[in-house]
Amino acid sequence: MSRILLCWEIGTDYQHLLSLQSIARFYQGKGHEVWVAGRDVTKLRRLFSDVKIKIVQAPHSDSAAELGVEKLAPRSYADFLRRCGFHHSDALSGLMNAWRSLFSFIKPDLLLCDHAPVALLAARGLLRGGRYVQVISELGRSEQGRKHNAELVAKIAVGMPFSVPDDNRPAGVFFAGDLAKSDIVRYEDDIVKVINKVCIEFSIPCVNNLADLLSDFDQCLFQTYSELDHYGYRSHVQREKTTYVGTVVPSFTEPAIFPHFRGPKIYCHVKGTVETPVLLKTLQAIECSAIVLADGIPSAIINAHKSRHILYVDKPINMQDVLSQSTFAILNGGINSVSLFMKAGIPVALFPLHIEQFLMAKRVEALNAGLQLNLTDVDSALQGLQKVSSRQKKIAAGLFEEKYQTASPHNELLLQLALIEQSYLLEKVKS
Repeated sequence: MSRILLCWEIGTDYQHLLSLQSIARFYQGKGHEVWVAGRDVTKLRRLFSDVKIKIVQAPHSDSAAELGVEKLAPRSYADFLRRCGFHHSDALSGLMNAWRSLFSFIKPDLLLCDHAPVALLAARGLLRGGRYVQVISELGRSEQGRKHNAELVAKIAVGMPFSVPDDNRPAGVFFAGDLAKSDIVRYEDDIVKVINKVCIEFSIPCVNNLADLLSDFDQCLFQTYSELDHYGYRSHVQREKTTYVGTVVPSFTEPAIFPHFRGPKIYCHVKGTVETPVLLKTLQAIECSAIVLADGIPSAIINAHKSRHILYVDKPINMQDVLSQSTFAILNGGINSVSLFMKAGIPVALFPLHIEQFLMAKRVEALNAGLQLNLTDVDSALQGLQKVSSRQKKIAAGLFEEKYQTASPHNELLLQLALIEQSYLLEKVKS
């Protein structure tokens, strides 16, 4: 039996929980001791109520409010990290110390990271048994020479591609806006300086750029499809260690019963925002049968937009039922949801709330299988819903479905998890 630690540091959506749930169930069923260090322990305990795992609070930071940039979209992954504890060496050092204390206590044999960049940094030089290789390196020196050490804990990226940006310099440029590329590079360099100051403090190898840290995985296991990779392009080095397994349909049991009305069947799952009333008013105005998952939508807004042809539900419903009946879906753009509907050949109208969802919307639009929804007013929203239900969008989504119709995400995920077990756990136990 080995000890496996799943780390979840950034993000609040259920997509992280569902990813971790599948992995934890597999390894716990194989007799391994599974720990989950998660951002939201309340949600974890609710979702893992039937799985014998150990749950602890993950160290994490949200610096956006402190920095006063919460309303501005990040320009690059470096800018994104700045809002997650990488803005100052003191903040990063505190998070590092907390993660290393967890590692020393849990003593993992395998580390699986679902968007956990500080945990990844803290794991540099981590050995089986919770010890560290202490290396005082010059600024910019790589950690080659220690990679041969078979006792180093293997690090696997799981979940979504967004957490592992491309290995360019700068890494993960979302959009430049009014900034030149040199400004984006300088932005990354500032973050790298913070990282290396902390590396020196903890006597671990420094990094040359963000890619040195963010690509420092033995393997990447992304629960989506290559066409829906947030970054699109992957270098040969990254492709060699990356596997896309598709997304597993969540096992929610609440039945999905669309109202008995004519028109398209529309599944809607968007979080409550100031634009939500426009969307609900649009659904009221068209002939359709809709199910709306009220995720954070105030009851007053729901009551103001009730209709016989709209069913509001307050908890997740059976997605197999939804996928078998829906004409199209209205989503924010979470990777799990988008992957599910695309795999089923169903077009999607997306209303992104943050940069990850924005990048996903761009990938869907590139496939012509959906679009970004304009919720400025009802007329704009109506035009968007007409376009997403068009023949062209259905054909494009159908082509995606046809490509992956024989794929079994569940079986592929289990296969890859078994290969990880064999490569990094069983052989080490034997030795």
